[in-house]
Amino acid sequence: MDYKISLRNMSYDAGIKRTGNMYEDKVTAEQQIYRVLWQKRPDGGAKLLRMYGTNPQVFVPEQIQGHPCVEIAPYCFAETAHLPKADTIEETRAGDAVSDSALQELCKDAIQEIYLPDTVQKIGTCAFYNCKKLKRLHLGAAAEEIGSDVFMNTLAFRQIFLHASAAEQSGIRKMLSQITSDIEVWFWTDTGIEAVLLYPEYDESYDEIAPAHLFGRKIRGEGFRARQCFRDGKVDFAGYDAVFAQACVEEPEKTLSAMAQYRLQYPFSLNSRHRETYRTYLNAHIEGTIKRLIRQKNLETLLFLCREGLVRSRDLAAGIQAAVQEDWPEGAASLLQYQAAFLQKEKKERYQF
Repeated sequence: MDYKISLRNMSYDAGIKRTGNMYEDKVTAEQQIYRVLWQKRPDGGAKLLRMYGTNPQVFVPEQIQGHPCVEIAPYCFAETAHLPKADTIEETRAGDAVSDSALQELCKDAIQEIYLPDTVQKIGTCAFYNCKKLKRLHLGAAAEEIGSDVFMNTLAFRQIFLHASAAEQSGIRKMLSQITSDIEVWFWTDTGIEAVLLYPEYDESYDEIAPAHLFGRKIRGEGFRARQCFRDGKVDFAGYDAVFAQACVEEPEKTLSAMAQYRLQYPFSLNSRHRETYRTYLNAHIEGTIKRLIRQKNLETLLFLCREGLVRSRDLAAGIQAAVQEDWPEGAASLLQYQAAFLQKEKKERYQF
């Protein structure tokens, strides 16, 4: 086998802009240098084997020496022990010279976020094995071939950003089948966020049925049922929304309020009946929702709920106080401004009456 090493000097656009829980598709401005191990596939594409760098935000190049990156190898971001042997290694350098000692292996605790190019079609078995600090993964709809145990021991993993329409076919269902913890899926197009779905945590166990030594499968949590809501590789939004009623019986308030908030804020394929269900839930749990959003410093969603008429005057007052206690002056000032406009409108309506 012929494995190649290339040192790439890659520049990216101005830094990630965070609005609430949303990360706009712009990456670090600082110049990043990587050492890349890869293999040329028979179809002319590149198979990424290993990366070395200096930044916990990992940007996989779209092309490696002119070959589109189409595959992430098994154990790609795991320890070197899992790297396959190679008979010959070629080394190519581009950009500023840098010693290998300045670069660390991008695996385990060295990674917090990974950007895969839209060219990637295959993610190998255990590709992110033991990446315990990995929080977010960005990828395109072409990544439909997903190996087993891809996210094994990714204990902090909470968000998938799919650079595609929510109506497109993708490999999201295959990924979700390997994740039992809470996970958010953000559908992101050139025009912005199209939809956000929170899939709650679930667990499964097997009980032995004696004396036949058979095992009964036991699943706890509506997250499993929500993960089944797909048709032909596309999200079945009506099916996902229908899960919410039963989830209200089993899931905690913080999970339910986040599910409802996301569906209202990004109402892709949301019918009027389910919209009213989400509004009713948030209206009954608005105090806890506001506190959660203030802890997250998510001003965009707070103001959205205000505009939706879900936040009452007393809720605004409590929210302002909570923002002050959280040492969040921007949030307190914005809520004060909205409160002033809200009270003025309320006063005007009473006067007109």
